[in-house]
Amino acid sequence: MQNEIGFMLGKSPFANNLEERILHRHKSKGWAALAGRVVNLASQAENGRSEDDTEQYLEEFHAALMSCSLLPNSPLLVNAGEEKQRVFACFAVDVRRPIDEILPIFRFIHDGMGGVGYTVSGGEGSLTSLVQTIDQDTVAHQSGRPRPASNAVTMPIDGDLGAFLSMAGKLSVTNMNVAIDDGFMEALDSDAIAMRRLRSVATSIHQSGQPGVLFPGRLSRIAREEAPPFAANVCGEAPLAVDESAPLASLNLVRFCKLNGSGFTAFDERAFVRHAQLATRFLDGIHDYQCHGTGTMRLNTMATRKIGVGVMGFAHALILCGIRYGSPESTVFAERIAGLLMSAVRTESERLARKFGPYPSWRPEHGAPRRNAGLVAIAGTATLALIAGTTGGIEPMFSPVLSQTVIGKTMRLVDPIVMYMLTNHGIDQGRAEARLLAGESLREVAGDKLADLMPSASDVPGDQHIVVQAAFQRHIDCGITKTINCPSTTTEEQILGWIRMAHSLGCLGMTIYRDGSLDDQPMRRA
Repeated sequence: MQNEIGFMLGKSPFANNLEERILHRHKSKGWAALAGRVVNLASQAENGRSEDDTEQYLEEFHAALMSCSLLPNSPLLVNAGEEKQRVFACFAVDVRRPIDEILPIFRFIHDGMGGVGYTVSGGEGSLTSLVQTIDQDTVAHQSGRPRPASNAVTMPIDGDLGAFLSMAGKLSVTNMNVAIDDGFMEALDSDAIAMRRLRSVATSIHQSGQPGVLFPGRLSRIAREEAPPFAANVCGEAPLAVDESAPLASLNLVRFCKLNGSGFTAFDERAFVRHAQLATRFLDGIHDYQCHGTGTMRLNTMATRKIGVGVMGFAHALILCGIRYGSPESTVFAERIAGLLMSAVRTESERLARKFGPYPSWRPEHGAPRRNAGLVAIAGTATLALIAGTTGGIEPMFSPVLSQTVIGKTMRLVDPIVMYMLTNHGIDQGRAEARLLAGESLREVAGDKLADLMPSASDVPGDQHIVVQAAFQRHIDCGITKTINCPSTTTEEQILGWIRMAHSLGCLGMTIYRDGSLDDQPMRRA
């Protein structure tokens, strides 16, 4: 750990728990063989591309995987090397068709570990029946899947809101979103009906953590067909036209924090940019190998070649840099990271377009020709963050001590970066770990200075969560998976205020979860 911090592939505390899900049928071959399968897929994608540096690219890509500096979405990790290359994570399905045509498409995607988003208009009388049928069918076909499948349904706020909100907290595997256009938000102070509807959304969030909020006027709406419906994927970071899909990858910011004997030195921007280029090249290449569920989905997806390069480990990187999450310094750091990421991905996509042509639906009004219509999307990276042993996406550290349930197995441990920081500040590791696991607070064990540097998610005020998210959003073209994890004492009025603030600062969407709203929440402060 003298030069860098972070876990190598397969060395995370959660690696044993994750073997059944990620290694799946290849469990006996181990984690190193996983990297080999992914690199083989990258090599296939290079065939016929006439790049001059293919060997160097593949070597760098393999090293990035092994160091967990770069990880593609988990469906790709599981399915790379399978006969059917179902390696994309994000899907949007058009549900304006008979239910017996819809359900087989959902099943095909779910069997490949993809998540499905869909949009309902909210005006049809069968709204709840449709959503409940899809939810129940997803649950009924979970057997044999590496992980339980999930969906996301989005409805405009001017739809049948009462019927929609009546399902909040009652669906098994379906996240709910309400789409709120800019005109609605701007009318709140003068329109009592609009305010009443938004308050009902805030009440539902307070009670169940559902629905999430999406501001669809900010979506980039590039598609093969003119003006199709769009749907948010399961976590909301990759807005897609219906019957379209995209692959994701995430860069682990912790791996670009360089250390020496005395502690932190600098964030390696040059290495970060290079890894963003590697991710872009890889994600574009695998578009030619994805096994799509329908011919229409293949046509739509290949017409735009959307990708989503994102980040994880932001909170851990802040800690290593000596910056408190939510502080002015953290938003400056967020803007710098987001700007570098967007610039690097755009530059590489434009380079690929010069060599191999832009995405087929490209038009001059879209800007400079590039290979991919969507570029940067920051996912929640729940599973990837566990593999890398870091914090998810741009979320704060959930808690210094985690009680984490992974595939039915619960682990209780001290956050690895917390342990590193305690040791680096001369605090006995074994004694500190024992005290934290026994229930003492980080402040009691580490003192005020370190405790202030490493806040838990619920210790970060809601407005600071939003300011950090907005700092990233200002520089990227797609969405961000972000949840305000707030204390159980949070009020409906606070939730209402956060929705309005997120809109005013330019966020594309958000989720709010009040601690204890659900009995089976997967992460708990321990």
